[in-house]
Amino acid sequence: MRDPDRLIIDRSPGETRIAGLAGGTLTDLWIDRMGGAARRAGEIDIARVTAIRPELNAAFVDLGHGEAFLKLGKKTPPPEGALIAVTVTTDAAGRKQPQATRQVALAGRFVSLRPDEPEFAISGALKAKGKRERLKTLLQPLLPSGIGLLVSAQAADAEDIQLITDLTALLTEWKTVNEALAAGDGPKTVRAAPDLEARIGAAFPGVERAESSAGALFAEEDLDSQIDRALARRLQLANGIALTFDETEALVAIDVDIAGASGGPKAWPQLFQDMTRDLAAEIRLRRLSGLVLVDFPKVPEKADRDRIAEAMQTAFENWPSIAQEQSPQVLGWTRCGVLEITVTRTGRSLRDELMRPVEQHPRAATISLEALRRLLRETQGIAQPEMICSQDVADWLDGPGRKALGETKDKLGGFLKITTDPAYRLDQIEIGPARR
Repeated sequence: MRDPDRLIIDRSPGETRIAGLAGGTLTDLWIDRMGGAARRAGEIDIARVTAIRPELNAAFVDLGHGEAFLKLGKKTPPPEGALIAVTVTTDAAGRKQPQATRQVALAGRFVSLRPDEPEFAISGALKAKGKRERLKTLLQPLLPSGIGLLVSAQAADAEDIQLITDLTALLTEWKTVNEALAAGDGPKTVRAAPDLEARIGAAFPGVERAESSAGALFAEEDLDSQIDRALARRLQLANGIALTFDETEALVAIDVDIAGASGGPKAWPQLFQDMTRDLAAEIRLRRLSGLVLVDFPKVPEKADRDRIAEAMQTAFENWPSIAQEQSPQVLGWTRCGVLEITVTRTGRSLRDELMRPVEQHPRAATISLEALRRLLRETQGIAQPEMICSQDVADWLDGPGRKALGETKDKLGGFLKITTDPAYRLDQIEIGPARR
């Protein structure tokens, strides 16, 4: 599985889109949209325990801005009503709550404080033994007993005073958290989630970046068609196999149709092995998660099924760290010949982020924001532009999108006429000079 070798950061009124590309192919798409669901993954909170669920080995906690599901693992359950420090690990998706963990890590510029993990660790990317020893000698004596530290590769070139300042600030921040816990000051957020660009920058350091606005580079490099492909329910692969994706509340089903593939049943096992990388790439780009069931045509030989499952697991290697720490896991075949895969949920799928639920048509927000990008691209030289659209689009621009609409008007010189037409479909937009 390839990580992106290039990032395109496109800023438009009301929305920032970040595309990850590997050799020109879209591998990832992240969206930060005004009025969208709050991104809280990475947020650190002082939370109040509201309920313990022994049968789930979990608890529910109040974060101060909503409730989260807390996995307890092997730790002793805290009493109900207690305040504890937690890190939000996954964003809410649909009717599923955010998830949290009691493992807290305070990340600085060069080091990350791990209060619950007493080990002193240095990034494996830092190979030079002399530099590793210098960092350990400098920083380890400054750590209180029972608190761990992870030193990043960037620390190798930092000055001693920078490293000490970074660590001191994190220790002060953790002391403040402990004082708030002791004083019963919560629930509340003590460290906001890192913004999207910061998360991606940390996950893919050193990757080439290109800046874009109003979708210019997306259009130039034909990324919008790749996004449409990632939203399609049915996808035809180059080898003739067609994949059909169905997302439900409980699971994701992927049907494998070999009607367009050449060769008979004896060739199918090899075809299925060869397509596992394409399938893994689609699961990644579409941000599918939870239980994923892949329904292959019947593969009677156990040895062939084992090779397909092994190839599928290999295809998930190097899963991007911005998504989760653990790669998807191939659990094996069900008795009816379906391959089971589990993918840790981190938030909404790409389809849920961009499309309406149930109907699976573009949201009014998606169409409206694309219309604003078109206005900025297509109205150069038009003194008084006009956009004709459906009432739903106009209503969204006058409501949740008002700020983005105002920003667009400013870029257009202050004038934009919006006209609604009851005959226009939701996705029908006409742009041109204002009519008399």
